Amino acid sequence: MVLSQDLIMKQIQSAVSLIALLLVCCCTLFPRTHAQGNPPVRERGPGSDGPPPFGPGGPGPGGFGGMMQPATQVMKQFDKDGDGHLNSAERSAAREFLQKERAEGRGRRGFRPPGGGGGPGGFGGQRGNQDVPKPGVKLSPRDVKSFPDAPLYDPQTLRTFFLEFEHADWEKELADFHDTDVEVPAKLVVDGKVYPDVGVHFRGMSSYGMVGEGHKRSLNLTLDFIHKNQNVGGYRTLNLLNAHEDPTFLRPILFLDIARAYLPAAKANFVRVAINGESWGIYENVEQFNKDFVKEWFGTTQGARWKVRGNPGGQGRLTYLGDDPAVYKGIYTIKTKDDPKVWASFITLCKVLNETPPDKLEEALSPLLDIDGALRFIALDNALVNNDGYWIRTSDYSIYQDVKGRFHILPADVNETFVKPGGPGFGGRGPGGGPGRFGPGMMVASRMMAQGDKDADQKLTKAELSALADVWFDKLDTDKAGKLSLERFADGLGDVLPAPAGFGPPGGGRGFGPGRFIGPDLFAAVDANKDGSLTRPEIKGTFEKWLSDWDSDKSGSLNEEELRTGLSAALPPPNPNRPGGSFGGPGGPGGPGGPGFRNMPPIKGVELDPLVAAQDPNKPLISKLLAVPSLRTRYLRHVRDIADKSLDWSKLGPIAERYHALIAADVKADTRKLDSTEDFEKGLTQDIEGGGIEPFGGGTISLKNFANQRRKYLLEYPEIKKLGL
Repeated sequence: MVLSQDLIMKQIQSAVSLIALLLVCCCTLFPRTHAQGNPPVRERGPGSDGPPPFGPGGPGPGGFGGMMQPATQVMKQFDKDGDGHLNSAERSAAREFLQKERAEGRGRRGFRPPGGGGGPGGFGGQRGNQDVPKPGVKLSPRDVKSFPDAPLYDPQTLRTFFLEFEHADWEKELADFHDTDVEVPAKLVVDGKVYPDVGVHFRGMSSYGMVGEGHKRSLNLTLDFIHKNQNVGGYRTLNLLNAHEDPTFLRPILFLDIARAYLPAAKANFVRVAINGESWGIYENVEQFNKDFVKEWFGTTQGARWKVRGNPGGQGRLTYLGDDPAVYKGIYTIKTKDDPKVWASFITLCKVLNETPPDKLEEALSPLLDIDGALRFIALDNALVNNDGYWIRTSDYSIYQDVKGRFHILPADVNETFVKPGGPGFGGRGPGGGPGRFGPGMMVASRMMAQGDKDADQKLTKAELSALADVWFDKLDTDKAGKLSLERFADGLGDVLPAPAGFGPPGGGRGFGPGRFIGPDLFAAVDANKDGSLTRPEIKGTFEKWLSDWDSDKSGSLNEEELRTGLSAALPPPNPNRPGGSFGGPGGPGGPGGPGFRNMPPIKGVELDPLVAAQDPNKPLISKLLAVPSLRTRYLRHVRDIADKSLDWSKLGPIAERYHALIAADVKADTRKLDSTEDFEKGLTQDIEGGGIEPFGGGTISLKNFANQRRKYLLEYPEIKKLGL
C-alpha cells in the first residue's frame, strides 16, 4: 500500500496535535501561587481559555508551565514614576528582567521543547491545515467603511479596528508580557475616532500557547487603561478572539446567538483588525463579563462576579468543601470586591446544593440560585456539546450573584462547540493499557522510590515511608502552618516531585514533572478525612495504609511494581479514546471528586447523552438538580427546545451562511489565520479531515452535519420523546 504525501502529512499533524495537547493537559491542573503571594488575576472575558501553557514570551524560551497561574506581578516593580502603567523605558527594563529570569530558569515554571520551539507555528502552532504566516495587505482608515451609528456588536456590521503600537516589535513585546499585569499601550482608531493609550495584551491558554509567532493570537483591549471614561460604543473592554480550533470562525458566534435566547450571555460579532498599518484579518469580537454586561442584563452594576477559569482538570464543580473561603479562592476567581459575606453566601449555595435531599432541594435552593437558568445553562452545554463546558471539565464558566443574593450560572468559553464530544478532560486508562503502565502512577512511584529507598534495596518499608512523609510535609509546609490546603499542596509538588532529568528550565528545577498535573488527584488520595486539608500525621497515615493495602506478598514493604499498581488505581492516566476522566480533580477511584468520566462508555459521533453526569456526584450542578424529577423534566424540555428550534438547519443554516458571507472575502485574504481557506469554505457544510482536536486531530465535523445529527439524536432520545408536546 502506498500512502500519499498528503495522507502522511495529515497523520503526522494528528500525532503532533495529540502529543501537544497531552503535554498541555499534563502541565496544567492547578493554579500556581506566585512567590510574592497570590495576586489578583487580570480580568479575562468570555471565550478566555485561561493563561497559556507557556511561560512569558510564548512558546519559545518560556516553555511550558504558565498554565492556570495568576498574572505575574511586574508593573509595580518597574513603575518608577508611580503613574499606574509602564512607559516605554519602564517596559524595556521589565522585558529585560523577564528575559533574564527565563534565561536563568527562574520566574515561571517552564518546559522547553526540543529545539526551543517558538518559531512560526511554535510547538504545536503550525497545526492542522494552517498556512505559513506572511504579512497582510496594507490598510488604513481611509480604505474601509465606517459605521458610526451601528451598535458595537451589530451582527451584520464588519468594522475595522486599527491598532498602532509604539514599537515595531510589538508582537514580541506582547509575548514578553503575556500573563503578567503589564498592558502595552496602543492607539486605537474605530470608525474614524481616535482612542489614545488603549491597554493591549495577548490572552488565552491553548489559543495562545498552541499558536506560534506570526499567526493570529487573541487580544484583549482595555479602553479605560489610562483614560478612565474612554469606551467604544459604551464598552470599556474588548475581547478579540483568534478562532482557535474553528476553521469556520462561526462556532462561538452561533453558540452565543442561541444562548442569549435562553439566559444572559455575551454579545458577539466579527471585526477586521489592522496592526501598525497591516491587516491581521478577521477576529471574533466577544463581549466581556464585567459591569457593562451585568448592567445590560440585570439593570445594575452591583453584585458579585466570579470566573471559573479554563482548566482540563477543572475544580469548579460547586461542591461543598467546608466553610473556609480560602479553599474556594484557589478555584473560583472573584472579579469584584473580596467580601467575606459574599464568600459566605457562595459557600452556603454549595452546601445547600450538595447536602439537601432531592425532595427538599428545589424549595431550599430557589432563594439562592436561578434554578431554571442553571438548567438552561447545562442544557445548552450539552445540546451544543461545549467541550470546554461544565459537563466535561467543570470549568470555563461565570457566576454572578445579583443584588437580591441569587446566583446565576452563565457560559464563558464557548469556542469548542458544535463538535464531537472530546478534548481536555479525557480520562480512564491511558495509552498502553492498565494500571502500572503509562501515566502519573508510574511517574509518582518512580520518584517516591528514588526519594524514599534509603538502603537501595528497591523497597519501601514503613519507616522509609514515614520518613518520606516527613520530607514531603517539610517541603510543602513552607509557611509552617501545620496543615496544607489543596492549593498549597499542588503548588509545591514541583519541589516534592521534581522533573526528570532533561525537562524544565536549565539546571533542572520544578518545571515539568508529575507534580505539575496530578496535584488534585494525589491530594484527594492522601486526604483521608476529606476535610480539604492535609496534616503531617495524615500523610503518614495514608502512606502506612498504602503499605497495608498494596503489600500483596505481605513482606512488610512495597516494591516499585506494587507501588506503581496502587498509585495507578488512585491516579488514573488520560485516555484519548473516550471523553471524561482522570485529569482533574480529586475523583473517580482515587477520591471523591474529579471532572471526568472514568467509567463512561464510548461515544459515537455527536451522540452525547443528554443525561451524562446525571449520576456523577462530582458534578452536582447536574446530578443534584436532575435528581429532582420535576427539574429533570424541565431540563429535558430545554434540551428538546434547543434541539428542535436552534439546531434546525433550515433556520440555523441561513444565519450561518450570512455570517460566512460577511467575512468570506476577508478570511480568504487573511495571511495570519490558523486554518486554510479551503477548510473555512468546507467547514460550513462538509466535514474536514485531519487537524483540530475532534478528538486529537481526528478532523472537524461541519456545522450542518453537527446540527442535523445532534438534533436527530436528541429528538429521538427516549426520555425526550416521552415528554410529548
